[in-house]
Amino acid sequence: MGAPGRAAGQPAHRQAGPADRRAGVTAPLTRQGPLLLRNRDFALVWLGQVFAQGGTRVYQIGLLWWLLGQLPEHARGLASGAFLVVGALPSLLLVRPIGRLLDRAPSRRVMLRAELVACAVVTVLALFAFADSVALWAVYPVGLVLAVCQAVFDPCLSKSVPELVDEADIERAVGFEASTQSVANFAGAAFGAVLLATIGFAGAVALNAVTYALAAGCLWVARFRRVPAAAQGVAESGSGTGEPVGTWAFLGSLPGVRPLLGCFAAANFFATPTLLILPLYTRSVLHAGADTLSRLETALWLGLLVGAFAAGHVRVRGRTARFGAACIAAFALCLGVPGLVDASTAYLVALAVGGACLGMSNVKFTALFQRVVPDGVKGRFFAALQAAVSLTFPVAFLGFGALGDTVAPQVLCLVQAGGLVLVAGLLATMREPVATPGSAA
Repeated sequence: MGAPGRAAGQPAHRQAGPADRRAGVTAPLTRQGPLLLRNRDFALVWLGQVFAQGGTRVYQIGLLWWLLGQLPEHARGLASGAFLVVGALPSLLLVRPIGRLLDRAPSRRVMLRAELVACAVVTVLALFAFADSVALWAVYPVGLVLAVCQAVFDPCLSKSVPELVDEADIERAVGFEASTQSVANFAGAAFGAVLLATIGFAGAVALNAVTYALAAGCLWVARFRRVPAAAQGVAESGSGTGEPVGTWAFLGSLPGVRPLLGCFAAANFFATPTLLILPLYTRSVLHAGADTLSRLETALWLGLLVGAFAAGHVRVRGRTARFGAACIAAFALCLGVPGLVDASTAYLVALAVGGACLGMSNVKFTALFQRVVPDGVKGRFFAALQAAVSLTFPVAFLGFGALGDTVAPQVLCLVQAGGLVLVAGLLATMREPVATPGSAA
């Protein structure tokens, strides 16, 4: 099946007619130019997410640094890990209702409401921050609400790619989508320390509220294609039988997908604690401040950004699993560097190179899923994907956080590297998923 809103065999370069304009379809200018210049709607959605996630990263850096300053040294790792766990829970606990919501509700409406709720919550927190009356416990429920909004928004953004671009542009769009977080976190990390020094924690929270408002404005203006009505029956069950099935059974109906998701969950168990280890390493090993933390985070996100954009120029020819295994193995080696060398420059280079490997792997796998998963269940699939890759987040954050209170951060880095090497070896043995009826392949 082609992208939603276009009949099979219809020319990809046609001009949008009156019916298309009523449905919100924008005619592409030409495939010779950059995607962001010839697809206004996709550009608006992408730019809005750069604003929102960039502001969120500044807020998160400020909040984690604020938490570290409020807590005794022996409790910093566990408390920081608990905060990150709160952010991981919604995508795990709400996967089924989120999946049903995304397959039934228009993508634009879902994302717009998520941004508006997040904006309102952060605005209230900013008012308390300016009054210097933020209680330590209060950051956890605020983090939970924001995590629910993100758990709804992220898979909806992935689902909406075929609603914004033509089939031939899907991999390019996935590259931009995957780069959104990298661009945003690169900007947030690059300017985070400077902003914290100038506007403080309260200003960082207020800035995040403004960026959420800007993202909502971009979504308000953007137009989306409509998902064909014929896909709705499939979307409700995930199987085409009309009978609801569990998330695990639903993933099992997609050939070759479920084992890959298991590998992703294992990889994330060792990879994502990097965000927890970085501030601990900066304070305890490098004995440096927020400016050094900002540079290290900048290197990681710059690497992810470069990898996301470079992925479109790398041809894997049906060997995505092996390519991803090589990328994860390279990322593991890079994470092992700070475990052996206590130098900020070495850590910075390792994070940049490792980030580039991870960025390429992310784009290739997401583009693969866009091709092999039927359009009618993409919302449910990407909600399940987010839950699967987040499955180990709570244990990882709490485990590495508690371990960080008893062992040196260098040991944590070596544990990460060793675990990722094992995951890469397992991923290299996986078979490539195949397209199912109704997919975009």
